[in-house]
Amino acid sequence: MEENIVESKNREIPAFLSWWQGGNRYEDNVSEDGIKLQLDFEKNALYGDKIWAQLYSGIKISYISGYEIFGNHKPLNLEIGIGNGEFIANMAAYKPEENFIGVEVFKKIFKLAEKRANKNETGNIKIIQFDAALILRLMRENTLSNVYVNFPDPWPKKKHKRRRLLKPDFMQLIVSRLKKGGLMQIATDHDDYAEEINENIKEVQGIKSIYDTSFVRKVDDYFPTKYYRKFVQEEGAYFFRYEKL
Repeated sequence: MEENIVESKNREIPAFLSWWQGGNRYEDNVSEDGIKLQLDFEKNALYGDKIWAQLYSGIKISYISGYEIFGNHKPLNLEIGIGNGEFIANMAAYKPEENFIGVEVFKKIFKLAEKRANKNETGNIKIIQFDAALILRLMRENTLSNVYVNFPDPWPKKKHKRRRLLKPDFMQLIVSRLKKGGLMQIATDHDDYAEEINENIKEVQGIKSIYDTSFVRKVDDYFPTKYYRKFVQEEGAYFFRYEKL
């Protein structure tokens, strides 16, 4: 695999690799005494290039807080995989008393989300174009009120299923970042992925469904994004909402 090279005295230090590029899952890279990433948002958006430029092999990165990003202590929420930003932009407008961070790895669709985020005038939305596995780990434990994962890529081909995001360890990581009483909220319209999530979530500790069942097919309080309206609304999706105990 071709390695990126970062600026250094000898110009031979390989750049930091994310998990999906074949690197590690960041467990060894987050430390209380690590360096602070410079989060230079352009209005409400931060592109991955600015983060990559700060990373190198073996780097230790310190945690980031909602206060460092927003300058206040409002309740903090995270959406993983924001797509075109329709959901998070609506939530930020609907709940100006809370803060919302959105993460999306794909730059092309992130540009659409940027346009929506930059229309926000309440200062409670920031979006980052980067691998969610790192951004989530940079959040301290017991700090998030809600984590939303809306219609994650189902990787429908059998040989690609290992790429699915919502494995037990990743969901356990989400739970560790939630406050007591915080919610992990997942929505998918893919039958096979829903079945896998339903099995994987049984391995996650310290949570319970807010419903009498593991999931429901329809909810009254879900913002109907364009994707939802076009492909999901009639049949309903699979909604998992689990509270941290």
